[in-house]
Amino acid sequence: MAVTATPIFAQTPYAKTLTLAAQTACTTRAPTATASLAGANITAFVPVSTNGLRIDSIQVNAVGTSISTVNAAQLVNIWMWDGTTAFMILDTFSAPLVLPAAFALYASTTVTTTAAGTALQVTAYGGAY
Repeated sequence: MAVTATPIFAQTPYAKTLTLAAQTACTTRAPTATASLAGANITAFVPVSTNGLRIDSIQVNAVGTSISTVNAAQLVNIWMWDGTTAFMILDTFSAPLVLPAAFALYASTTVTTTAAGTALQVTAYGGAY
């Protein structure tokens, strides 16, 4: 008897944006416990979902309020949180990134941002199951 698998597909499009203005730089890359996330300047980005999420891409834009202020060279790090600890994932990841229902994404910057010149916006695009 042959077993057939039924594929599942995302039910609705998903997009979530976080603005990193006046964001203090994160100085760690080590796994970070939930209680230490705020102190490490690791900010909630994509919250937990009911059935999980598929993240196809993450985009970062400069969104400072002053067009004449030079942006700082820096990285936006993305962290995957499993309910107790956040782990930094690679700067690039193989799409899609499939998040279980109890998982979330966090973000941090390597250089402190200002609202006027170096503010960043990070957006995740994908689908919700």
